[in-house]
Amino acid sequence: MRFLCLHGAGTNAESNPPGQDCQSDLYRNQVELHTTSQKLKGLFTGPFYNHYPRDRAPGEYLAPAMKHVYDIIERDGPFDAVMGFSQGAALACAMIAHHAKMHQEPLFKVAVFICGAVPFDSTGNEIIPEPSAGDEYPVNIPTANIVGKQDELYPSSMRLSRLCDPSKMSFHDHGSKHMVPFDVKNTEAMVAVIEAAVQKALRGE
Repeated sequence: MRFLCLHGAGTNAESNPPGQDCQSDLYRNQVELHTTSQKLKGLFTGPFYNHYPRDRAPGEYLAPAMKHVYDIIERDGPFDAVMGFSQGAALACAMIAHHAKMHQEPLFKVAVFICGAVPFDSTGNEIIPEPSAGDEYPVNIPTANIVGKQDELYPSSMRLSRLCDPSKMSFHDHGSKHMVPFDVKNTEAMVAVIEAAVQKALRGE
């Protein structure tokens, strides 16, 4: 299964969250990871990148961020799944929800959201609303939702999780801050929820 990996704000494809390499080692025989950087210079010093400006609604910057990812998919795809950290998770969620409004076939079969920031609708101005009772979930594919109880973005991560169909969601709270923990216990737990999401997709659930 091929994963497209979207980094968080203020990082790049070369500075993956700590622990990703460890996960890759445990999972290497079953998945292929493809990382990419959005080539918009970050708002901060250093050679870092953002998908779009952070700490505010992305507005007009969301559309080119989405286009950048669509271009990657067209050039290097297809991809079976997407894995996003922080702003990358929010962007992946926004793209999945937007795509589902216009296409019957989902953009990805599986999504992994790690310490996700809040996702915005396709206008870039409004946070994607949580579904009302009886409404379809914006993210209606198997997901692995990984959050950290001490993360300053924990409320955003939980809000993103509530956009996902709970019957198709696997969930793990690593209990730490805005990071991918690299201890063996949490790594094994994260691999387990990712594998659970993959297996649901393979079974067509």
